[in-house]
Amino acid sequence: MSDQQPQPMHILDTIAPERCQLGLQASSRKKALQVLANIFSQSTEKLDSFEILQALTEREQLGTTAIGHGIALPHGRLENCEQPIAILATLDTPVDFFASDKEDVDIMFALLIPQDLDFRMLEGITLIKAIFDNKTLCAQIRNAHNNEALFDIIERAFKEYSEKDKA
Repeated sequence: MSDQQPQPMHILDTIAPERCQLGLQASSRKKALQVLANIFSQSTEKLDSFEILQALTEREQLGTTAIGHGIALPHGRLENCEQPIAILATLDTPVDFFASDKEDVDIMFALLIPQDLDFRMLEGITLIKAIFDNKTLCAQIRNAHNNEALFDIIERAFKEYSEKDKA
């Protein structure tokens, strides 16, 4: 193990075009989390979909990750996760995440982080809620034409909000 301090990472560095996906199929919150776990495990060899699902489910059992207006922010910590990674996905049919506003979820921004990560090392994490509170941006996400457009929307949003945050 290295004695070097980990370098800060920006939340934008956690997302990649191949992890931005439109119209995923899921009939329940559990199925939605399973789909996310599969996408995470396909993008990183060292991550096992069962362990990911377990981490996401354990966090969800503490309380819903739905933030209202059809948006959920599922997340979990994993021992063998080397760096934070994220998925932005929409669901073909909204599912019940037990949101306080009772609205079914069709947008998910999922995040996996190393077990021992200090959140202060993940710059811009505080922007996530503000970004998804923007109804115009959420409409753009819901109406994206393809996965590349979905990535472009979230990348632009993180850059814009990061600039506002610095100002």
